[in-house]
Amino acid sequence: MSATRYGQWRYLFVQQQKLGAALAASVRTLADLSDALVRARAEPQMSLISIEDERVKREAFKSLLPIYTLKAAAGYFGNGEAVEPEGWVEAGGVGRIDERMFVCRAVGRSMEPTIRDGDYLVFRAKPAGTRQGKIVLAQYRGPADPDTGGAFTVKRYSSEKEADDQAGWRHTRVTLSPTNPEYSPIILSERDAGSVQILAEIVTVLRST
Repeated sequence: MSATRYGQWRYLFVQQQKLGAALAASVRTLADLSDALVRARAEPQMSLISIEDERVKREAFKSLLPIYTLKAAAGYFGNGEAVEPEGWVEAGGVGRIDERMFVCRAVGRSMEPTIRDGDYLVFRAKPAGTRQGKIVLAQYRGPADPDTGGAFTVKRYSSEKEADDQAGWRHTRVTLSPTNPEYSPIILSERDAGSVQILAEIVTVLRST
């Protein structure tokens, strides 16, 4: 905002193509323009494909990703269990796809409003680098997650650690936090912190319809 002798002026900087699309929607005020730009923002979309579809052999991990239940994904990526996907997802708008990526459907309300019950979550297994502050699929030894009913969960990860006697470090506390304030975090003390496995981290969310 700037002030002149003619009054105060507000500026909104947008790409010309987006501005043209918004103006075509007959906006009349700056507030209308802002609303039109927000509505025009596209989210990744997806459609489900049967395992038997002939496109699977041709497009697997190119434009298609496998979809699992959270329980099956925890078993497969955590324990190496033999698990077949429920189907495949045409993951338009996700970006570059690789063979470590998969999709699960969210269960429960603990991660609202970031993740809603029924949303499709695109994960990348065996993530590299720090997990601090990231939303992950974790498996652990401790109390059952209220959403999944098992010792696996989708939560925001944080940890505390300290040096050990072997010139390395160890976790003294791991917290798996919901974003919904109605739910409590899963807090694992030093005894159980070492059992936590980060199976995958979220790449993006595909909204359920």
